[in-house]
Parts: sequence; C-alpha cells; structure tokens
Amino acid sequence: MGATNCPETPRQKMIGMMYLVYLALLALNVSAMLLNSFVTVSDTMDASNANIQTKVADTYNKFEQFATTNPDKVGEFYEVAKEVRTYSDELRNFVDSMKYDFIGQLEKKASVDTSGDGNKVSIPLMQGDKVDVKVVERIVKKAGVGWMLQSSADAAAQNHFLGGGEFDPSNEQLRSVIIKKKIMEYKDKVTKAVAKVSDDTVSFPGLEVEGEEFALNVHGKNMKGCWERHTFESNIPIADIILLTRITSDVMNAEFDIANNLYKAVNADDFKFDKVAARVIPKSTYIMQGSQFEADIFVAAYDSKAQLKADVNGTKLVSTDTNGSITWKTGSGGEGVHKYQGNVYVKAANGEDVAYPFSGEYTVGKPAAVVSLTNMNILYVGVENPVSISVPGIPAKDISATISSGTITSVGGGNYNVKLSKLEREVTIAVSAKIDNRVQRMGEFKYKTRKIPSPVLKVGNLSSKKVTKDELSNAGKIRATFPEDFVFKVPPLTVRGYTISVGANDKPISGNTINAEAQSIIKQARKGQRVMITDVEVRLPDGRSETLETAFRIK
Repeated sequence: MGATNCPETPRQKMIGMMYLVYLALLALNVSAMLLNSFVTVSDTMDASNANIQTKVADTYNKFEQFATTNPDKVGEFYEVAKEVRTYSDELRNFVDSMKYDFIGQLEKKASVDTSGDGNKVSIPLMQGDKVDVKVVERIVKKAGVGWMLQSSADAAAQNHFLGGGEFDPSNEQLRSVIIKKKIMEYKDKVTKAVAKVSDDTVSFPGLEVEGEEFALNVHGKNMKGCWERHTFESNIPIADIILLTRITSDVMNAEFDIANNLYKAVNADDFKFDKVAARVIPKSTYIMQGSQFEADIFVAAYDSKAQLKADVNGTKLVSTDTNGSITWKTGSGGEGVHKYQGNVYVKAANGEDVAYPFSGEYTVGKPAAVVSLTNMNILYVGVENPVSISVPGIPAKDISATISSGTITSVGGGNYNVKLSKLEREVTIAVSAKIDNRVQRMGEFKYKTRKIPSPVLKVGNLSSKKVTKDELSNAGKIRATFPEDFVFKVPPLTVRGYTISVGANDKPISGNTINAEAQSIIKQARKGQRVMITDVEVRLPDGRSETLETAFRIK
C-alpha cells in the first residue's frame, strides 16, 4: 500500500490487489492440503481400530477356551475380563454414536459412490430432526470421511461440543461434558472390576480427563483450561472426528492390555497342552560301577494339587512334593546297558487312574577318561596347547588334571591350556575325577612333544614373487608369521630390521617397513632383476632365534 503523502497509481493498486488474491489462493491450497491430510489420518485410524478390535477378540476367545477347560482356576478372572469387555463396548459404542451423530447433523446428506461404479448417489442422513446413526455408520465404514463437505466449518464443531457462548463445565447437557463423564465412569468401573482379582494398578493411556489442568492456546496466549476446551475448542469438524476415533482407539488399547494382563495372571501356559505324556529325565545316562542311577519321572502337563503314582520295574512309587515328578533311584548293577519300564498314573475327571507307559535305558561303564588335543595329536614347546578333558557322566567342575612336565591350566568348561618350557621325549597327562565325594584316578595319557615350526617372511600382502617396483615399494610392513596350518595362538614376532639388496647394492634398514631408504634401492632394480630381503632375525616363543630371508623378481 502507498504512503498517505504519495497516493498509489492505478497500476500500484492493481498490483496490490493481485498480491492479495495470490495470498488468498495460497491459503486455500494449504487448507485443502490440510483437510486431505485429516481425511487420510481419519481413514487410517478407522482401519487401525478394526485391527485392534480383532486382536482383542482373539484374546477373549483364548480366554474363553481356557476358562472352559479349567473353570476353577480361570473362571473368576474370565468373569472380570467379560465385565471389562462389556464396559469397553459400552463406551466405544457411545463415542462412535456421538461421532456419527455429529457427522449427520453437520452434513444432513451424503453424496457417495455406493456401488463402486463411479456414480455417486445422494443419501439422506436425517429422519426428521434426528440423525440416522446406523446409515452414517455404514457410509463412513464403507467410504471413509472424504465425501464430507462441511469438514472445515470450525464454528459448527465448537458449538456442537462446547455449546454457544461461554463454556460452562457444569452444564451436563453439553456433549463434551457428557463424553468426559462417560470416560470417568468407564475408568472407575473397570478399576473396581479388576480389583476383584488383582492388586495391580490399572492404567488408561490416552484417557486422562480428570485431575489435571490442560494447556490451552487462546489468541496466542498459553492459558489453563479444562479437558473439554483443551480437546474441542477451535477445532474444525474433521479434527473432532479424529479425536473421537482416537478415544475409541484408546479404549480398545486399554481393554487389550487389561485382558492380556488378566490372561497372564492365570498362568495360561499351564493349559497349552492338549495331550498328556510321560517324561523321564535321568541325572546321567552313564554311571560308574558302585554309584546309583537316578532319574526324574514326570508328566508334561500336571496339576500341582494331585499326587502322582508310578511303578518302575515292579517298584511302586508315590510323589512326595508338588512339582509333578517322582524320583526313582536304583543301583548301578554290572557293566553294560540296563533297561527300565513302567507307568505313571494320572487321575481322570471320572476319578479313575489312567496309566501312561514309559521306558528307557542307561549304561554302566568302567571308570574312564577322555583327553583330546583340540588342534593336533602332539604338544608344541613354547605355546599354549588347547586340550579338552572329560569323563563321561562327571561334570567338568569335578575333574582335575596334572602333567609330568610344564604346566596345565583349566580355562573352564573342560578346556585346558598346556604349556611346555622345553622339548621332552614325551609328557604324561593324568586325569582324576571326584565321584561320590571320593577322588578317583581315571587314566594317564602320553603325548610326544615337538618344536614349533619355523616362521615365514611376508612383505605386506604380496602373494607373488613377481612384482612391479611400485607394488614392492608400497607393500608396507615386513612380518614374520607362522604357516597357516599352524593354528596355535602365538604372540606376534618382532622384526627390528633387515637388509635390502639389488645386485651388489646392499642397504641395512632399521624397523619393519619398506621406508624411503628401501624404496630408493627398489627404484634401482631393472626388469627381471631380483630384490633380496635378508638378515631378518626373529626370536621364537620357545627361546630359539631364526634368520629369515625372501626375494622378489621385478617384472
């Protein structure tokens, strides 16, 4: 706009008017985009609520099945779950009814495609002065809310839920006040129902409507307001529709969590089995002469209140605890395989004992030990030789070992490290085990010893002896490593220096890299000429020293 002391020309007025029209068009475009986004969110939430409703129904179906198979244990919890379902359905149906009534009063009629052929028909949403809620519900579930024409009429939305004029929270005729009261009643009834069977606190995420003051933005100022104004004030209709859909979603989520918690509280895992089968768990299937065979015989699905009966090889047994098992002990007998069989008796609903047969076997053997070298059948001097030692039927913690030369150290789980300080003709590993509080010698094992192999010299990652001068100059470090088939852990070997030679030109180099001095020698080499790397002295873990060398031919 022009200043008062400089009147606008007709051209300036026209440009200003066009600018205002442009801003208005931009505002309309943004509004349309926002409305489309609201519609998308509303339709998506409706689909999500349908999925949640299916999950809730599945939980109740499983709950009902378990209540049928074991009413004494599950019945009380299932009755509470049904109460929660009733209260949740009541609130959800009420909020849905409020939403569909709001849409009907707002639109009066709907122009939608009901047959899928692309032709829209006009459907009245009112019967006299009342909304036909069922008609609106069918249309929304089939076509969403994208057909609405009054979705941005904000004054209509606020008047519908908060009433005209100043909002009065004590006016129990206002729809927002009614919704709040229904939510509070729902939370109170559900909490009291759950308290019948559980002391756990019931939570209702998203349904907080009382006991707090909600922030409210009025004319750019942050004010404190009630839940009704915080939720419904200054909204466009489509936003209120989404809010009501969200409330039903929060109700279903709360119901799903509560039903699941009640379901878990009755130990639903006890009722997953539809068959009863005998099981035998022996303490060990391999025992020593002089010791006892011990096994737990139990029923996979059991009632802790029932006393189990069994017979094993003619011996009658009765359970003495409530863990659903019977302990059977028998002498080891002679060396070899010993078989057993019997029955576990479970009381059926008619009071009769039903027999479930079982059978098995165990092996009695002479005292023996197993020693195996993890990597090879010999022991190397100067390195840690991994060895595994076991005695069938004896836990690793009850096994010990000694060695005639060097050291043998347990690293847990039946694994040991053997380290020899000098070359011997052979060494002996002796194994003992603790059996029935007595230490018994289980055997001795003799092994030959050997020096560790000589290391090989490597220059960087070069794998070929024919290289270019650039490849050799940029190879990096000179390393002394052991052959790949030597799988023992060996500390890195240190290379402190070497001599590099091309023809008659020798150059001692300090360190273990192809440095600038070495590179200058390499540059002098001609095609086909050999580059020698010699005088590489390394000290091995067993105390020996070796001098290594290698050569490359320039291509």
